[in-house]
Amino acid sequence: MTTTTIYSSTVAATGADAGEMLDGGVVIFFGEPCPKELAEVSIVHTPTVPPQRDPRAGDVLRVGGSAVTLTAVGELAGENLRTLGHIVVYTDPEPDARLLPGAIHASGRIELPSAGAAITLEGE
Repeated sequence: MTTTTIYSSTVAATGADAGEMLDGGVVIFFGEPCPKELAEVSIVHTPTVPPQRDPRAGDVLRVGGSAVTLTAVGELAGENLRTLGHIVVYTDPEPDARLLPGAIHASGRIELPSAGAAITLEGE
């Protein structure tokens, strides 16, 4: 099985409240430029490789030294990633949690990255 990089980006900044969101199982990614009101809760990043396709279940999202496996992808997540660099990842959601149209559910844990850390989405 060959793994392909579907998307790549570099962390520009982490919002002051992004760690608190992450501790609650929600990780918000937003490409530059990021609206000021969202920057406080987001991992702001600069895309380096545009999306080669939409994210899908089974893909692996790597953020710095951590990685999660996507388990479900909302129908608007790919469009949001392409147009805004924006995705919201819910890590280890409850089994019956509703999948929002722009959301991604994933298993695993993402650690708060530092500026300069790589973000990659990999899949087949």
